[in-house]
Amino acid sequence: MPDQTEKKKSIDSFSIKDIVNLSIVDMVMLQLLMKHTKPVVRHNLYNEISQFLTREKQKVAEITNFNDVPAGAKKFKNFIQANKIFSSSSLYYSLDNLEKKGLVKFNYDKKDRVESVEATQYTEILINTILKHIIEFGLIEAEQSKFLPEIIKEVVEEKVLSDLEDKKFGTMLYIWFSNFINVKCINIFSTLTKNLFILSNKEAFENIYKLGLENVQNTSLFSNTIRESDNFFDGVFVPYHFRNTNFKDVSKESILSEAFRIVKENGVVIIHSYTNVPDIDHAFLNIFTKWVKYIYTDIEFYSEEGFKDVLLKAGAKEAKVFVYKGHLFGIGRK
Repeated sequence: MPDQTEKKKSIDSFSIKDIVNLSIVDMVMLQLLMKHTKPVVRHNLYNEISQFLTREKQKVAEITNFNDVPAGAKKFKNFIQANKIFSSSSLYYSLDNLEKKGLVKFNYDKKDRVESVEATQYTEILINTILKHIIEFGLIEAEQSKFLPEIIKEVVEEKVLSDLEDKKFGTMLYIWFSNFINVKCINIFSTLTKNLFILSNKEAFENIYKLGLENVQNTSLFSNTIRESDNFFDGVFVPYHFRNTNFKDVSKESILSEAFRIVKENGVVIIHSYTNVPDIDHAFLNIFTKWVKYIYTDIEFYSEEGFKDVLLKAGAKEAKVFVYKGHLFGIGRK
């Protein structure tokens, strides 16, 4: 079996396009093979997979509320209740494809017939690669796209805008460090301010421009300095969880210092991040938290004390840091 360094290099070398043609049944098959410490007869493997698929299908049918009103409800109900059988020929076909990819190993008898099958040294690497992508693009992206915008909205409205007479910023700057813009956040901030400025790279802002929002415009950096003059914005929001800014050699510390320069007296700078992942004495959760730390390579975690120091060093006269629905927020006032 490969050592931990080789496993990590192998996982990093895989991408979604390398595994796109593998089916869910292939994934189940590989996981079941990893449970066996010895080679297994193909027919026994077929029985295991058939039992698993039948059991999972029953679970879905039992917990799903088949309301005929929503779009696709009738079709999904028919799909779930259809009596489809996973054939042994399907299993043999899948195994042949996996063997050609080096993910399973066939053992032959004296008559050169497949006697048994087993996992190879790369099976675990592939499963871990898939887990990495599920966490990174499934859990993380889903959380940031679906839940984060509403959480930010609640914090801004309750902790900042509630003190303002018209419950809106006059001018606000939204800073974004990634190539992939959070469209929901842009839409939300466009409703929370009369004039929204965006600081992002060119590619990200082109996507924002296509949204057709009338009160949104871009700004830019010149020699590490944001274009706007001192005391220009009522508020600035910075997603400080990113490790790097994606603005060439400009650090996020420099950007945050700039935020305090361009925000008005008594204006507010809001930063967002995630709290440090705790070490938990739990067999399963320890595995998961280690994966989170490994996968979040472009994200930086903070303690509440550390996050407050970040704001004070950047120029805040006063800083308040708190955890809200699992997210770390810092509010600094100039």
